[in-house]
Amino acid sequence: MLATDAFLAGQPPWVGLGALVVAGAIASVINSMAGGGSLLTLPMLMAVGLPAGLANGTNRVGVVVQGLAAVITFHRRGVRDYGLVARLLPAMMLGAAGGSWLATRLGDDLLRVVFGVMLAGWAVFLVLRPGGFLNVPEQPRKVGPLALVLSVLIGVYGGFLQAGVGFPLLALLVPYLGYPAVRANAIKVALVLGFSLVSLPVFVLAGQVQWREGLALAAGGMVGGWLGARLQLRAGATLVRWVVVVAVAVSGVAMLRGALG
Repeated sequence: MLATDAFLAGQPPWVGLGALVVAGAIASVINSMAGGGSLLTLPMLMAVGLPAGLANGTNRVGVVVQGLAAVITFHRRGVRDYGLVARLLPAMMLGAAGGSWLATRLGDDLLRVVFGVMLAGWAVFLVLRPGGFLNVPEQPRKVGPLALVLSVLIGVYGGFLQAGVGFPLLALLVPYLGYPAVRANAIKVALVLGFSLVSLPVFVLAGQVQWREGLALAAGGMVGGWLGARLQLRAGATLVRWVVVVAVAVSGVAMLRGALG
């Protein structure tokens, strides 16, 4: 278990639920502005006592609610690229269904190792290339077969883990397809919302959603998704990106150490 598990598990239930509301709000701001908010909420869910598999499924409740809040905010501000969302989303939904199914079939001990390795890997990538996924090419590309294949793979990753899926999505949308960061973030949150609506029922049917904790995340996520979208439209994601680097490193190392120790 993570180092914070014993502390939170020994507190009254409202302490853990309150921590989840706060974590959900912060994570939603990060998700709306850059990506990687689940790198905060997954460890927090395990810190309140949920096994890795149950935490992975429960996390999707907050993701859906924060996605709704962010999409509505971007829509009201006129940032809408639903045509591209419609072209990419079916492939991502297909991948997410497979990734979610696989995640529900793995044991908690193995999931903790996989999560730790993946999160630590993202930390290394972001430290080495912190702005690589925000460099817009001069000529945008059309959605072709490669973009659809990449969409399936992103969907598989998002369905399996969710944490950090915003980074490959931004890599697809910005340096590959050529969308500027603000528009790419609006597209990203719509895509994540879409394939999360496929993933969540898979985890529900597998009995891997704890609704009390999930709704606590959702309460914070509603506020954070709205706020993050507004901040993104004004300020961009540079500062948040570095916050995510730290969060990925700490969470990944802690999870991997807990799984191996």
